[in-house]
Amino acid sequence: MHRKRVIALALVSCALCGCSMRPATESHAFVRDVATKVSQKEPMRFPVAFENSTLVAEKFVCYEGAFWEDGSGRYVENTAGLMIYNPTDRLIEFAAFALEENEKTLYFFLHHLPPQSRCLVLEKNGESGDPEQITNCRELTVRYAHQELSREQIDYVGLGPIMTIVNRDSRELSHVVVRYKRYVRGEDYYLGGTVFTVHLFDLRTEERRRVQPEHYETSDAQIVGIEIK
Repeated sequence: MHRKRVIALALVSCALCGCSMRPATESHAFVRDVATKVSQKEPMRFPVAFENSTLVAEKFVCYEGAFWEDGSGRYVENTAGLMIYNPTDRLIEFAAFALEENEKTLYFFLHHLPPQSRCLVLEKNGESGDPEQITNCRELTVRYAHQELSREQIDYVGLGPIMTIVNRDSRELSHVVVRYKRYVRGEDYYLGGTVFTVHLFDLRTEERRRVQPEHYETSDAQIVGIEIK
């Protein structure tokens, strides 16, 4: 009788003090579960508008197809991709972005994105990514073009694999650089952050120079910049 009374008093004491009668092993599991929930971050939700510029990361995709970031065009599967939109009226010469996925960082490098256009930039090494594990999306740097030429100075025509450059300037040009990107016409976006380059030398006034660049075809490539060096 005395023992029952002691147990009853102990139960009442624990109830008044807020003590838990949960077994020690169960208590430890409960604490670990709470700590895990606190440490976990919510997955990143898109679109993301960056604070230091007006560029927008519209969405994250798992890409399958030709990989152009290294210029190879090799086939890849499940490669991380960011759709970047440039709403400004200026050409983006270079921009870099980073995604945080658990303890891994994915990097995206973008070259020559024209005004009011989009580009699907693929992870620079072709790394995969899980949209439910991405916790942060950062803009590392943005650089705008210093020189943008009009077609009154340098004109161009594309026909199949042939690119024709015309010097409309009143002077002979010793070095002209033409830059072009892969382009998905049906969906209206550039594919790959990389940009391809053609160099032309000693272009006389009104001269038409025909070239056949690597990875160029009128149906799936588009000129994005011309510079005079």
